Amino acid sequence: MGQSHSQSQTHISVLPNEVVVSILQHLPPQEIKSAVLVCKSLREMGEKPRFWTWAVVTVNTKDDLQKLKRPRLQMVQEIDVTQGSHGGTGVQCNWIKEEGLADLFQVIGEIPTVKRIRGLEFCKGIQDIEPDLVVGVLNSLEELNLCYDFYDEEDFEDMPLRLEAEQLELLFTAVAEKTNLKFLQVSGQDMLKDMDKTDETDEVDEMDQMDEMDTISPELFAAAVSNVEEVILKEHFKEDITSEQFEALYAIIA
Repeated sequence: MGQSHSQSQTHISVLPNEVVVSILQHLPPQEIKSAVLVCKSLREMGEKPRFWTWAVVTVNTKDDLQKLKRPRLQMVQEIDVTQGSHGGTGVQCNWIKEEGLADLFQVIGEIPTVKRIRGLEFCKGIQDIEPDLVVGVLNSLEELNLCYDFYDEEDFEDMPLRLEAEQLELLFTAVAEKTNLKFLQVSGQDMLKDMDKTDETDEVDEMDQMDEMDTISPELFAAAVSNVEEVILKEHFKEDITSEQFEALYAIIA
């Protein structure tokens, strides 16, 4: 008499949580998306931020900032503000590029895992953001295009990302001490501190004014730049980078 064999099925809900978590850790992104739709228990376990570090969060409007407050995205590493365009061209992200940068930085300031902000160099308004917040966000990134440039050609989009002298000095100080930056491109940044206003007599001659326009220290500049693995320095204006700053950098890397 033949024997019948039957296969018993075990519902995932009876598995220990650590086993389910281990399974989820080995799933590719698309499978994670599907898994959290299977049942409530999988959804709860699948909400852990470590399963969503691969996600790229697109921010185009102010409402999009709510995405970054979702529990699963509290360890996100990349944010895209280009609305799917390449090099910032194509469809414009008007809110984030024109006025939303301060709000974005406030949210990112609470997510220290963010390593890349794709399209940041095409956003305006960084000069109006509190210096410590600017430095905290930028120094946590792995890639930073700190570019200020304007183009006449329609095929290229303007890059208005220019720091105030105080922001720039604080950033270089932080980078020189410790940074996550692995790539840094700098162009169009004013390395000269703002000159103090003259008194009402206006008796300060031109040479005295130039003496008061101290540059960011060559030693600080060199220490910061040399602390990043890959750096691109481009000069667009005469005040971008001084010869003394270059000499200090060469002395370190020689």
